Amino acid sequence: MYMLEAASAASELVSVLEVGMVRPFGMVKVRPETLREHQASLLREELADVVDQSCGRLLLRFSDGADLCATCLNELITESRRCEALGGRMYVVGLSKGMRRMLKATGLDQHLHLSRDTAEAMRHFDRRSRAA
Repeated sequence: MYMLEAASAASELVSVLEVGMVRPFGMVKVRPETLREHQASLLREELADVVDQSCGRLLLRFSDGADLCATCLNELITESRRCEALGGRMYVVGLSKGMRRMLKATGLDQHLHLSRDTAEAMRHFDRRSRAA
């Protein structure tokens, strides 16, 4: 695993993604658990690199109970669509219950593949690999 770190004048540490490749997909742990507008462009840049490296097969793991601002959520949806265009899929784990409820209520869960935990997401990748 390696870490991508970035700093800004507004904050010592804006975002940290721990990235690892677990065949046949990439696994990313996102910290901090709450992402805000000023972190959205960094999230986009870092995720775009990982999506390319993993050929669109990505497990995005947040610390349990994560909340995202609308801008960061939009970036995740954009990268999720890129994963689909590359023939892969992005699974998201660790969002707060409130965040998951909001995604389902608004229909945005149709654009993000939510999993209860890492093991469930990994089973999805196993099934998709066998089907291919």
